[in-house]
Amino acid sequence: MTQEKDERIYIVVADDHTILVDGVVQILQANPKYHVVGTANNGQEAIDIVKKGRVDIIIMDINMPVMDGIDATEIISETFEKTKVLIMSMHNKAGYIQNAIKAGASGYILKNTTPDELEEAIDRVLEGGSYFSQDVSNLMALSMRGLADKKTEIKLSRQEKLLLRLLSEGSTSEEISDSMETSVHTISSYRRNLLIKFDAKNVTQLIAMAIKGGFIE
Repeated sequence: MTQEKDERIYIVVADDHTILVDGVVQILQANPKYHVVGTANNGQEAIDIVKKGRVDIIIMDINMPVMDGIDATEIISETFEKTKVLIMSMHNKAGYIQNAIKAGASGYILKNTTPDELEEAIDRVLEGGSYFSQDVSNLMALSMRGLADKKTEIKLSRQEKLLLRLLSEGSTSEEISDSMETSVHTISSYRRNLLIKFDAKNVTQLIAMAIKGGFIE
C-alpha cells in the first residue's frame, strides 16, 4: 500500500511572548492545511527545530533573547534553503525591515495582522514570492525614494549588533569584553567602526541613531 503524501504546510512559530504564540498557533490549527511542528522562544530554538526535520516556513519575531530573529533568519536562509522565513514583528521601521530582507526573510508582516492576511502571506511566500504588510510596503517605498533615514542602509555584523545592544545597556568596556569573549582593544576597534558607520560623534549619539534606525530598542 502506498503511503499518501502529506500535503500539509509544516510551520514553526518563534516568539518569546507566550500569549502571542498561543494565539498564532490557535489560528493556524484551525486550518487543516497547516501543521504546527513546534514553537520557539528564541532564534536558536527555531534553528534547532529545523535541524530535526521538515519545516516549510517559520513565522519569526525579531527581538528575542539568546539569538534574535535577524541572525536566525540569516543562518536559516544560508543553511536550510527549503525553509522560508516570514517575519512577524511589532516594529514598522525601515531599519528592521531592511535588515530582515538582507538576512533572507521572504516576507514581513506586523503583529496586528488579520488571520486572512497571515494565511495570504504564508501562501505567497511558499509559492516562491514575497509578502509585505501594506504599512511595511509603504515604508519601503518611501525608503527607496530616499525619504527614509539614510542610516537604514547600514550593514552590521553580528558582533557589531551585540556591541550596540551592550552599549545601550550601559555596559563598560571590561564587561563587554567578558560578554563577547574578546579583548578590550578589539571592543574599542568595533566601537570606532560603529561611530564611523553611523557618522556619530560619540557613543550617546551612536545609540540614539541606532534606536532611530531600528537596530536596537
